Amino acid sequence: KNIYAVGDVTGKIQLAHLASAQGMIAAENAMGEDKTMRYDIVPSCLYTIPEIASVGMTEEEAKKHKDVTVGNFPLVASGKAMAMGETQGFVKIIADKKYDEILGVHIVGPHATELINEAAAAMQLESTVEELGNVIHAHPTLSESIMEAAHDVHGKCIHKPK
Repeated sequence: KNIYAVGDVTGKIQLAHLASAQGMIAAENAMGEDKTMRYDIVPSCLYTIPEIASVGMTEEEAKKHKDVTVGNFPLVASGKAMAMGETQGFVKIIADKKYDEILGVHIVGPHATELINEAAAAMQLESTVEELGNVIHAHPTLSESIMEAAHDVHGKCIHKPK
């Protein structure tokens, strides 16, 4: 009791951003709060070309526990990605079919490690896929691809190539 650990010593995922979050929670708990860490929504990032980022479950993991639906949006259909000349990649959203809960988001492409934070925030706030898709995004931006993938979960993506 009253012993707090953060970072690599916890035996959890070894990520600097997770250690920072653990440190904030440990400090708050040391001051009498009762906070818990959401390990299920910690973003993971690979700083490769193209970048790779994910948060939450993979499609395979989600299918083991729930009835899921999936939306995809290829960056080749993104106006911003086309303008940048970096169209390799996609955004994929895995959702609970019954409750529209965002279970996982996976992004491959330019700035994926920045874009994943929109998905992590939506999951932290317990937004539904529909709510994520209803966020008005500036155009042209790479983040529109998240909105488009959310629309695709419900078969309403109008900018996805056939």
